[in-house]
Amino acid sequence: MSIVTMEHVSFVVVQQEYSALLMRLMHLGCVELHTAAIEPVPPLALRNEEGELSRAQQEYQLLIQATEDLRQIGGVRAPLLQKRREVAEKRMWNEGELHKALRLAEEIRRHAEAVEHARRGLAKREELCAALIHWTPLDLPLAGADTEYTQVVLQTLPAKINWKRLQEAVQEDAPESVLIEVSRTRERRYAVLLCHRVSTGKALRALAHVGGRSASLGEYRRTARQEIEQARREQEELRGVIAQNTQQLRDLGAQRPVLELALDQARTRLALEEARALGLSDGTVVLLEGWMPVQHQDALEKVLQDFACAVQERPPQQAEQPPTLLRNPKWMRPINVVTEMYSLPDYRGIDPNPLIFWFYIFFFGFMFADVAYGLILTAVAAFVRKKWDPQGALGQLMGLGVYLGLSTFVCGLLTGGLFGNAIEVVAGTFFGRSLQELPLWVQRFSAGFVFSPLTAPMTVLYTTLIIGVIQLLFGQFVHIYMEARNGHPWDGLLDTAPWWVFFAGIALWLLRGSAWLFLIGVLLLVLTQGRKRKSLGGKLAGGLASLYSVTNWLSDVLSYSRLMALMLATSVIATVINTLGALPGSLIAFIPVFLIGHLFNIAVNLIGTYVHAARLQYLEFYGRFYKEGGVPFRPLSYRTKYTQVRKEETL
Repeated sequence: MSIVTMEHVSFVVVQQEYSALLMRLMHLGCVELHTAAIEPVPPLALRNEEGELSRAQQEYQLLIQATEDLRQIGGVRAPLLQKRREVAEKRMWNEGELHKALRLAEEIRRHAEAVEHARRGLAKREELCAALIHWTPLDLPLAGADTEYTQVVLQTLPAKINWKRLQEAVQEDAPESVLIEVSRTRERRYAVLLCHRVSTGKALRALAHVGGRSASLGEYRRTARQEIEQARREQEELRGVIAQNTQQLRDLGAQRPVLELALDQARTRLALEEARALGLSDGTVVLLEGWMPVQHQDALEKVLQDFACAVQERPPQQAEQPPTLLRNPKWMRPINVVTEMYSLPDYRGIDPNPLIFWFYIFFFGFMFADVAYGLILTAVAAFVRKKWDPQGALGQLMGLGVYLGLSTFVCGLLTGGLFGNAIEVVAGTFFGRSLQELPLWVQRFSAGFVFSPLTAPMTVLYTTLIIGVIQLLFGQFVHIYMEARNGHPWDGLLDTAPWWVFFAGIALWLLRGSAWLFLIGVLLLVLTQGRKRKSLGGKLAGGLASLYSVTNWLSDVLSYSRLMALMLATSVIATVINTLGALPGSLIAFIPVFLIGHLFNIAVNLIGTYVHAARLQYLEFYGRFYKEGGVPFRPLSYRTKYTQVRKEETL
């Protein structure tokens, strides 16, 4: 249970065997590649040609877009959870299947573009109809109605004007003009100005004075009504185009599995081409570097025997930052998702997952404590794992869900939670029996074999604080170990032991009234906590300042009271739900309130307990020893989403 030791590897391979070597490394799946760090770069050391990389990117994006077209336009959606198909390794390199899928993707894209073009046409004609609807009473062409001596100008004017005064003003400025209202809304008037050409300018200036604007409809040679009728006919044609192409996409949706396989194939080729572009080549040989777990050294050397290749392996240098790979037993791996949400540990740090595994699971179960909730959570997580076998973070989360459900179940047994106080409410409301009339084991369970959060909240609080002290002390022991591992055992002890004496002294003072151990603790803190400063005054000042850190310790311990808060929240909400459901005194009314209410309680508090259990690890526990900032190990491998590659002996 540790961070895997990495080795730096350097390859020099002849150009002709470069691609084959990368394929074998992908098959092996244990080498993370990067460009060789050569300073200065030799003039002939050039990156491999990137034409194939560009083509792989385009193919992958085409398949992604086709899948999205099926979803957004065709309504063909992949299931929320989908079990991966097992595919032979050689099939991932089947060019014929990939090209067939690319042709399918191009066909999907054509239908999607036809729909998109038709939708833009619909929107454009809808805008046209909205713009012309106010001019339909006008039985004149919107453009081209002018004569040799007269001019027709369409105008929009504010609705709140004195229309009669405006007409008079236009007549005064341009006697050969007529202003006719066509239609009106609450905001605007739509009018047509008929005037002699020599008077057009005067008439327009009079209209502009009150906010008039010319309507830009010069491209339409027919009446507004005729233009709208034509637009409606074109809209019907476009709707037909949309319906036809949408149906084509729905029909093509039956071939989505072909696209999914092709997506994984394209993603594999893209990974290969990205790796190829990392190499430095002079046209004869290629230089490449990377990282590899030390336990795979023999497997790599066996692969390299088949190639004209030289390899150099060495431990990482102090200035280098190798990637982080965590190695834990299979049953413990689900907890990785909690740490990865925060940050991977530094390569030279410590893997925290074995340290938080039991703490996190217990904290979650303690807060969520309910027998029924635990069974539901375990059953759902186990069902999802069995049915769909999800990979990655979701798979880890489902595996963790099984543990969290079991912990919730056990804590529920100890604290008497079964859908809150459902036993007492159901027995009293629908069977007329008090809790004391039920069998003894039911009474014992309902009262909590250890304690009940609703009847003994202070006991719960004291328990949570004790748990907090235990975890914080454990974090200090881990800090001592880390310092000892790094060659500074005394630093670890001096950082922690004075605090133990200090807090033990406080406890002795409160219990026995004796302050001698407390004073010794204060003296030790003053003498040790500022020891890394240079001057004597600085050492003493740092030691005195450290006494203020007692507030941080107290706040960290009190932070564990959130365990009690979440436990009470879950129990109280469950009790309220049961009480509300029982108020009508009808089983028919009780059942829907019971089911909906408890589903709500599970959903809300599931998120809360998950977050707060993680927070205690991140802030309180990790703060004692954790060094974050690790870079995830990403070897060249098959990175599939829809398929599970069945590796073979040879490609």
